[in-house]
Amino acid sequence: MSWLILLPIIALVCGSAPVFADDDERHLSCMNSFDCGTISGAGYPFSGSDMPGYCGYPGFELSCINQDPEITIMRSTYKLHGINNQSWTLNVSRTDYTENLCPTLLSNTSLSPNLSSSNSDHVEVTLSYGCPSPSPPGFSAQFTCNINETDMMGYFIVGNLSDLSGTASSLNSYLPTCNNSVIVPARQAALVSILGNPNATQLLGAMNQGFDLVWSANDPLCDTCKSSGGQCGCNQTTTAFTCYRHLVHQQARAIPLSRGRKLASYLELFHDPEDNTFLDHLIPV
Repeated sequence: MSWLILLPIIALVCGSAPVFADDDERHLSCMNSFDCGTISGAGYPFSGSDMPGYCGYPGFELSCINQDPEITIMRSTYKLHGINNQSWTLNVSRTDYTENLCPTLLSNTSLSPNLSSSNSDHVEVTLSYGCPSPSPPGFSAQFTCNINETDMMGYFIVGNLSDLSGTASSLNSYLPTCNNSVIVPARQAALVSILGNPNATQLLGAMNQGFDLVWSANDPLCDTCKSSGGQCGCNQTTTAFTCYRHLVHQQARAIPLSRGRKLASYLELFHDPEDNTFLDHLIPV
């Protein structure tokens, strides 16, 4: 075997070593999972804890606060109740409505482009704040708040005004006179029991059961990646999907080459008996 024939082998082993090392390190890191509270074994498209950001999809970073899993969506923080990898859905509730209906900052629920509400069991709750007195007769869905040292009266409706039959016409002219309104999604099944006699305590309990979001994050590509032994991730610069692979032959870059050594001895050193990838690359040379 001539020295010239060994040159391509040197280039293959040494020239690509830094890439192999990065890919191998990321493959190992992305084998970890996110575990917190009731959530265990969460992987791509999520990242967090022992999973660096490149193991997930942008906008799917999870955090663990006092064993409560959380996700931030469009600058709002949500408690994560569950993840369903088969339907690509997650169940979340707004953390600013955990204790009461009076958050310090009144803001609508905004979703990122890669998350959408599940239409199968979804209804919107509209909460109106700073409403004037007197209120329309026969409408009991009210609550009181003290926000930023300001006492105010609030009302809520589930779904559309048209669903409220007799009170719809009076509310249609009354609610726009309130100072603020916030829309929060909820599960319809959780709200059915309170529609007959709505009150703030029951509404809060229903809202804290969460609502479902459907994610879109190159999941078919991830399925293909995993079936080939890779780990899914994302290029944090381009946001493109990336499949990290375990490259056992990177260890070969530390072995010095000598003119008298035969090709067969190098193959023996480099070859992993459980992985023919490196051998396949060397045979054509």
